[in-house]
Amino acid sequence: IDFDIGQCASRVTARARSCAMSKSMVNVFVLGGTGLVGSALVRQLRAALSSTSTSAIRLCGFANSRTLTRVNAHDDVQQPLTRAGEVSDEEIASCVDGSGAVCVVDCTSSQDVSARYAPWLEQSWHVVTCNKKVNSGDLAYYKRCVDATQSTGGKWFVEATIGAGLPIVSTLRTLRATGDSVEIVQGIFSGTMSFLFNTWDGKSAFSEIVKLAKDAGYTEPDPREDLNGLDVARKVVIAARECGMMISLSDVDVESMVPSDLESCSTDEFMKRFHENDESMAQRARAAAETGAVLRFVGCVDVANNKASVSLATFPNTHPFATLSGADNIFEIRSARYGPTGSSTPLIIRGPGAGAEVTAAGVYGDIVQLAKEISTRYI
Repeated sequence: IDFDIGQCASRVTARARSCAMSKSMVNVFVLGGTGLVGSALVRQLRAALSSTSTSAIRLCGFANSRTLTRVNAHDDVQQPLTRAGEVSDEEIASCVDGSGAVCVVDCTSSQDVSARYAPWLEQSWHVVTCNKKVNSGDLAYYKRCVDATQSTGGKWFVEATIGAGLPIVSTLRTLRATGDSVEIVQGIFSGTMSFLFNTWDGKSAFSEIVKLAKDAGYTEPDPREDLNGLDVARKVVIAARECGMMISLSDVDVESMVPSDLESCSTDEFMKRFHENDESMAQRARAAAETGAVLRFVGCVDVANNKASVSLATFPNTHPFATLSGADNIFEIRSARYGPTGSSTPLIIRGPGAGAEVTAAGVYGDIVQLAKEISTRYI
């Protein structure tokens, strides 16, 4: 009997490699897969995965509040959800073909979806999200999710929750992991507020700039949701927690741009009366201009003093915040290595901090990172 040891070893190696690839496959299921960000992510995944047959990532399905779509090799199969408004774990698992990891991607802003992160992580599923609800929400639930990642092997990626595709979370984690000490993180966290103060010259009526932005779709349908600073405050909480400050939203000192007497009226009445605030805003702009400065709406995490804030602040015309344009975001990180303490300049990260394509790209980047981390288990 002829027995070719080399050929036998080659077959065993091939089987082992195939088994390892099967176990390291990341099966991606996208919630909110027909929304702006979710559909952009599905398109990006399809485009990238169609160009390679060796990817460790597989798009297995996506869903909205009504239907589930199973992604197969040759066609998609759509079916109504068993229970309207909620995709069950069984429905997600049924889309996974064979072995491998399950990665649930949350492209919604739903509190109900984010409330399932801990159970998913506790059963060793992985979560990638651009939904800010959990990592800026209830501290006890946030800690439960973190604890689950440390005890079960489930991984939780949140890069897109602060600056869309900008590498804010990963940069903060890298700084801390390499022994740096973050002192201050401040920035223009909101594309809407960036656009308003980059566009306003301080001389025209601020209320007119808000109206123009609303008509152009730069603000929420009710601009107060941008002007009240709460969205920025949520991102500040996320940044603070990434720096080791276990704070809650109530711990952030928020300066709202909404006058107290216009907080509870209708959107129409707010838009009609917001001009009453124009002179107050003009005075602040003039005061800043007299010192060679501009106004910018910023979030700040002061790690050294354990404080977090959102405010309308002044910056010299030469400061990077003053030279921003359009609706870009910008972040300044000062640490023991970057900034005055380290006899260096601060670390600056700048770019688009909103938009479906760049947010989806940030989410996709997290999926790729997850696939890399899982693959190392089977090398």
